Amino acid sequence: MLDMIMITIFAMAMFLVIYHHLLYPVLLKLATRNNKVAPPSIKKRRYIFSAEDQKLNSFSIVIPAFNEAKFIAEKIRNLSVIDYPSDKYELILLCDGCHDETYNIAKQTLSELACQDLNCQLINFKDNRGKVAVLKEGVKKAKFDNIVFSDVSALLPVNCLLMLDSHFTNTLVGAVSGGYKFIKKGTEGEQYYWRYQSMVKTRESSLASVLGAHGAFYALRKSCYEDIPADTINDDFLIPMNVIKQGYRVIYEPRVVAIELEQVNLEQDMTRRLRIAAGNFQQLIYLLPLLSPKYGWNAINFASGKALRAITPFILVLIFISNMYLAAFYSFFLALFVCQVLLYGMVWLMNVFHLAPKLKVLKLLCYLITGYWVALKGCLKFIFGRQEKVWTKI
Repeated sequence: MLDMIMITIFAMAMFLVIYHHLLYPVLLKLATRNNKVAPPSIKKRRYIFSAEDQKLNSFSIVIPAFNEAKFIAEKIRNLSVIDYPSDKYELILLCDGCHDETYNIAKQTLSELACQDLNCQLINFKDNRGKVAVLKEGVKKAKFDNIVFSDVSALLPVNCLLMLDSHFTNTLVGAVSGGYKFIKKGTEGEQYYWRYQSMVKTRESSLASVLGAHGAFYALRKSCYEDIPADTINDDFLIPMNVIKQGYRVIYEPRVVAIELEQVNLEQDMTRRLRIAAGNFQQLIYLLPLLSPKYGWNAINFASGKALRAITPFILVLIFISNMYLAAFYSFFLALFVCQVLLYGMVWLMNVFHLAPKLKVLKLLCYLITGYWVALKGCLKFIFGRQEKVWTKI
């Protein structure tokens, strides 16, 4: 009897892992094969003033900053050369209790001749209250009907607001997320994973809505913004998901890409992934109502993409434990268990000695297994209340 229970657990867990990584992308591909709706064309303004400028949407760009002295000047200069009428967008830059020269550098940069036309509210908070509190404050101070969120370390293309304007002419669209790339390529496994994620996001967006957004650059209608809990970890996921709950679409636009300047070492990357994993588990709890069938494809996408990803570390533990039990009775499961131990052992050795496998499939497996190990630690950190309450600079 116990054998059958363990075999059932093993089979169901294996199916969920295979479904999440392989079958779900195939399902998206089949569901979107006849979807030939072209994305809206992005206006080509070329910095030429015209009467058409008055028809454009207006945007408030809200940027929280904590110890961003390294990138704050380039970010301000970047936003000052966006191809958009200067009276149609504003920058709200909020320094959240910085311990470095972020505020002073920002103030000095805004006085530069090239940046003087940039309409900016520069706000300096003495205490570090956390990103969520700062975002909320920024939205309150926004005077325009559409909000853009962006990270200091991400440079935006000059046509980013023109792209947003082309989407917000559709009244069904409540939020838009741009593409995202690192200025320096990561490992081959990481590159493959990002291409896979971009493909999934594009198809999810085509069917209903993309789930979440890239914090480097996304926008929403101010009327769709809802306050989120102060302890929210992945704010760039929860805020757009609240837009979906209100009945609007969230669009993924890979044609306009934010470029991430900041490079992190292995230890910093692990810290970042721990935090994201904790956030994935947290948002699953917050957004359980989105699993309701009334949300249609959004419910399917959330269950198949985000919910399963959040619990996959625990599913892998179930596979390992059930396989270990069954290996004592069945030669087939013994062989599978040996393969698991060898695979996990190989990944552990490669991480310890900083080795890179030659085969592409091994590079991808190494990246995924390492990611899920970190995710397991991140989830446990959240469950046991060890997650930081205020943001820190990674």
